[in-house]
Amino acid sequence: MADSFEGVLAGLMDRFPAIKGAGFLDIDGSEIAATPASALERIKAGGAYGGIQLRRLQTAEQAAGRGGVRHVDLVAEQGRLLAFGVGSEYQLILVLDGAPAPGVVAAASEAVIALEAGI
Repeated sequence: MADSFEGVLAGLMDRFPAIKGAGFLDIDGSEIAATPASALERIKAGGAYGGIQLRRLQTAEQAAGRGGVRHVDLVAEQGRLLAFGVGSEYQLILVLDGAPAPGVVAAASEAVIALEAGI
């Protein structure tokens, strides 16, 4: 099963050279699949922070009676991370050097659907 997850991640990176790392993690930041190995630490750190933000924003949005949060954009000195909720227990993390290129969010949303189909 991890092979299919890795295929989704590799496909995103092939389409968008600005993506320097991609990971499929549980909501607490534990790795299920990630690529490349050189970006693993950034992916795991992004998963830890992304999971916290996704949970907190989901709780706040539900309390306010609004729709759910699908992704968060985290900007740090080391670069940019996008965290996408995958179901209620997983997340897709993208490591970027700069602002997301046009089409990255839409492609990541499609990847979320593929990842959800695999879980």
